[in-house]
Amino acid sequence: MTKQDVIEVDGIVVEVLVGGMYKIRLNEMDLEITAYAAGKMKKYNIRIIPGDIVTVQLNTYEPTK
Repeated sequence: MTKQDVIEVDGIVVEVLVGGMYKIRLNEMDLEITAYAAGKMKKYNIRIIPGDIVTVQLNTYEPTK
């Protein structure tokens, strides 16, 4: 995936799911997506709780995941 294939948007964590997955409500779109923590968020075991404001990267081909 290249930098051109990614859309960055802000959202709010609605629910924490099993297996490191999260339900996120996007601010700019009326959409709720399923996302996961990656990179340094996993490496340093940073906790994400409901109500946190996060920035997510969406793939242009599958914007709901």
